[in-house]
Amino acid sequence: MSEQKGYSNGLNGVIQQDAERKREKKKLHKEITFREYLGLVAEDPAIAQLSASRLWEIIQNAGVVKLSEEEQWMGVSTGYDLFRKELYGVDKPISEGVEHIKVGATRGSTGKYLLIFVGPPGAGKSTWVSILGKALENYNKRPVFYIKGCPKHEEPLHLLPRYMREEVVKNKEACPECSQSEKPKHIHLGIQIEGDLCPVCRDLLETKYTDQNGTVRWYDVPVESFTFSIQGRRGIGSFEPSNEITSDTTALSGRENIGITSNPAYGHKHPRAFEISGEIPAGERGFVEGREATSSDPKVLRVFFSVAEEKQLKIEGSYFPHLSVDTVIICHTNLTAFKEFSSNKKYEGLHDRFVVVPFHYPLRINDEVKIYRKLIERESDFVRLKGCHIAPGALELAALFAILTRLVPSQMGVEALTKAKVYNGDRALAELRDKDKKPIDIRELIEEGRASPDIAKIEGMFGVSSRTVLAALNSALAKESDANNGCLTPLKALTALREIFEHRMGVTPEEVNRYKELLSSSEGGTVIAEYKEFTINAVEKAFLKSHDDLAHQMFDDYIKEARFYREQKRKFVRGRTDIARDKLTGKPKEPNARFLREVEEFIPISESEADNFRGEILEAGNITYDLYPPLSRAVDKKLLSDSKDMLKTVLAIHKPKDEESKKRANDLFSELTGPGGFCRTCAKEIIEKADEFLNE
Repeated sequence: MSEQKGYSNGLNGVIQQDAERKREKKKLHKEITFREYLGLVAEDPAIAQLSASRLWEIIQNAGVVKLSEEEQWMGVSTGYDLFRKELYGVDKPISEGVEHIKVGATRGSTGKYLLIFVGPPGAGKSTWVSILGKALENYNKRPVFYIKGCPKHEEPLHLLPRYMREEVVKNKEACPECSQSEKPKHIHLGIQIEGDLCPVCRDLLETKYTDQNGTVRWYDVPVESFTFSIQGRRGIGSFEPSNEITSDTTALSGRENIGITSNPAYGHKHPRAFEISGEIPAGERGFVEGREATSSDPKVLRVFFSVAEEKQLKIEGSYFPHLSVDTVIICHTNLTAFKEFSSNKKYEGLHDRFVVVPFHYPLRINDEVKIYRKLIERESDFVRLKGCHIAPGALELAALFAILTRLVPSQMGVEALTKAKVYNGDRALAELRDKDKKPIDIRELIEEGRASPDIAKIEGMFGVSSRTVLAALNSALAKESDANNGCLTPLKALTALREIFEHRMGVTPEEVNRYKELLSSSEGGTVIAEYKEFTINAVEKAFLKSHDDLAHQMFDDYIKEARFYREQKRKFVRGRTDIARDKLTGKPKEPNARFLREVEEFIPISESEADNFRGEILEAGNITYDLYPPLSRAVDKKLLSDSKDMLKTVLAIHKPKDEESKKRANDLFSELTGPGGFCRTCAKEIIEKADEFLNE
């Protein structure tokens, strides 16, 4: 019976898959001699690549793409799929972090500096590192070997005696003694070997692989493959300062092994007198994450710098020589700690040894919405929330609020709301003029927002975090999940945002007032003003769809009237001999220029441009409603203007309607709940609010 239950819920299948996975993983594990390892490296030198090269390889394998013009943001034209699938709107810090790793892979000097991401809470700094860690755990392009029994999983090539390494760097073809010989005298791999054996591995050679006559059989030492693991502390280390270890560098390197040092037979000079167990040895062949690095004691930072620059680590208090290290140090910190550290003159000697990458919040509405959708649908308990409906506009308006709090006021005469829309790719707004009557240049806006020498005042380095907005949205979703036909409407989302600041720390009263003003005031440039515009536009769009026949008819009437106008205005050659006449008076008809101008003003086309516009429209050939959006949009606006009273009648829920109005109201509701994406709950709310706003 229990077995049947196991099959019904998939448990037995999962157990079987897990067993097969472990069997396959066991098959991939290899244990060979160092002699055999040298043969593998000769065939594929990348097996012995350094940590930065391996990380760069992982990033490349995940996908490096040329971004389209629409996707490019802040001057970044290359996208890295490894990060872009999880992090949205932060291509610049992603790219700058990858560039540091790429330089390290080529052994460039910049790679010797310490990479540090600096940004506000919840911007994605630790997520960037986490993504890289998971990718490293899944690395399987080629096996990675270490000296069996080594506490820090070091590169087996360290077993080669130092005097041989000069020849190892060369290719066989470059060696006169080996290029033509059937029995080469040297080992040629074409790679540079960095580092030496740790005390434990050196002791292994001396005690187990050294014959009585003094011959050291380094070639017989066993090496085995391993996989990277965060929990297993293989190739991925993580350090975070705390009260206990803020100034204790042994957390990075290792500690005294009292069981050995207290034994008179061993003492402090024994190769295992000190455990090589810190976070940096744990990150050998991969990387070490330095969390809140600028909150660490300078002693800790100097250890990081030594590892980054010299590739060496000293175990504090030990008789051990400096240990060779192959790892990448990736640090991150919040703004407050960074500003305190960077302004402290006592640490001037450390300041110029960092590569600082500002990690900002997203500044585009679409990117912010992607974050909410990902976290709501994948990481929150959305299934338990019964899949509560999220109305069109709810996440977008919440995202707009978040973006508005992150923008630097422009000195170019561009309002914050306009700026947010331009950043989001609204090309129509990008053609507007600033205070100097110049077209808005998005690049100038971005440069202006990043111009401050104070990193904390750079656009996107302040404001409301995605976490805070998400907390408000989740709170509203939880309430709606308990209701029948629960729906997160735009109004409920904005209400939840107004309430969330009563439960958040670290927000000043001035900031709270500014945020609530954005969420309460109906003046232009606020979220409420945009909510009103969204509501009216959504209803008008649905209304137009339900009046699609009238819109197409008006479009055709414009084309017909424009053709008649052009025909009547010809001076030399007429395309037709008959003249249209009024049926009542018999006099020649005049073109309805007033109707033409009423439509054209919504494009907008000035009166002086009208003749040319009509001519070009007709010259374009078969112009239809669907093929020329500028004119069809103008027709829609004209229809709305003419139908405003009818729309108000349709929206007036509590007023009696004639049969035509009832039909139009039903068509409007069907359009909203069908292609419009609204459910019955949010459709009813948006109709009520549109009625209210149109009658203000």
